Amino acid sequence: MSVQDDLLQQRWRDSVFPADYHNPAPAPSYNMVVIGAGPAGLVASIAAAGLGAKVALVERHAMGGDCLNVGCVPSKTLLAAATSGADFDTAMQRVRAVRAAIAPHDSVARYCAAGVDVFLGAARFTGPKTVQVGDTVLRGRKFVIATGARASMPGIPGLAEAGPLTNESVFDLQQAPRRLVVLGAGPIGCELSQAFARLGVQVMLLEAAPRILPNDEPDAAALVGAALIADGVQILLATKLERVERHGDVRRLTLSDGRQLDCDALLVAAGRRRNLEDLGLEAAGVRFDPRDGIEVDAQLRTSVRHIFAAGDVCSQLQFTHSADAQARIVIRNALFFGRASTDSLIIPWCTYTKPELAHVGASRAQLEHAKTAFQALRFEFGDLDRGRTDNGADGYAEVLVAQGSDRILGATVIGKDAGEQIAPLVLLMTLRKGLGSLGSLVLPYPTRSEYLRRLADAWNRTRLTPRAAATLRWWLAKTR
Repeated sequence: MSVQDDLLQQRWRDSVFPADYHNPAPAPSYNMVVIGAGPAGLVASIAAAGLGAKVALVERHAMGGDCLNVGCVPSKTLLAAATSGADFDTAMQRVRAVRAAIAPHDSVARYCAAGVDVFLGAARFTGPKTVQVGDTVLRGRKFVIATGARASMPGIPGLAEAGPLTNESVFDLQQAPRRLVVLGAGPIGCELSQAFARLGVQVMLLEAAPRILPNDEPDAAALVGAALIADGVQILLATKLERVERHGDVRRLTLSDGRQLDCDALLVAAGRRRNLEDLGLEAAGVRFDPRDGIEVDAQLRTSVRHIFAAGDVCSQLQFTHSADAQARIVIRNALFFGRASTDSLIIPWCTYTKPELAHVGASRAQLEHAKTAFQALRFEFGDLDRGRTDNGADGYAEVLVAQGSDRILGATVIGKDAGEQIAPLVLLMTLRKGLGSLGSLVLPYPTRSEYLRRLADAWNRTRLTPRAAATLRWWLAKTR
């Protein structure tokens, strides 16, 4: 690692877990004690302090949680650098530079300056209203558990002994492996497969399911798969990893079809495990399940009414933006006896491959399983004038509306800017507005966002039934 890299790493660590930091003397009691300084914990603690509450925030690893340190920020930076044509060393230095630049926003110093008492160390409930951090006992009226989740390690023989990479260690690589096998073709696996392939690594993506991105629409996932293959990723579907053996620096993998293959590094991206261990939840009386996480109601209360949970430790959708939204609900409910509910949240997601794949609401499969009648409206970006001027035939937008209505049930956008382009559809769903409300929308020409008008026009055409069309023709003929 270069001197520049060392400086970037030190800047990052000094922000998120400074070695010379000393925990403050605790207050006699806190309005809120927050355990975990990932997105949910950070939002909850700084918002509560800004409203005048006395807040303690406890973090045992690094402020910012997975998103800043080993998740969204480094992974998207790596993919962007790889797409720009950077080599491995340049790309990894860019990852460290961006992480170090963003870290002050989530830093110990910033939260202390905002009036939050920050405690670095492991927190454990010793009762319903007490948490211990080292030798310090924190007492509070309300508590928020926001300890997040981490990479899950499958129980495959020899896997742990083979020294696998996860999202928590892959960004510490000092040199690019020649051959990389990625286990799991969800968003993390697909993004990192494409990034490493674009950096010149031989990548094989291994997935037990019959297709990649199983939570997304099959047509859209297929376009992502085609892009990965075009970038040099070899994809093996419906194939399980049965055993791993390490021979020096080489890992030999035995697959479910009997084949064996060798690689220099193995990256596990096969699910997440909620951080529940050593929290003393039993002492607090908080109900939880090792797999499903902490049990909460729609107001994010646990089985103990003054203890709340937010983010990956309890949420079905494990995204940074979901954790942020839940933290805001917790603030209203915990401090002000509110009735804010997760039931009203519309949570989109995006996989940041090239092309991006974004989705919100229900999928076709979910609607069909629920026997919900729907109509699909789809428009290709390549059919837009901007698509033609920019040679941008890279995907499509599809909206699922309730049969006989313009109410949006779900939507998928795939293209270079899908995460941005889906925002108006998320807004419509959040405001409970239908696709027909776009009728008076005026957009710059030519733009990719014109797909919104095209979809609205397509829906309007479905309203022109044969009877309505005949009536219209009669009226126009009569008024010539």
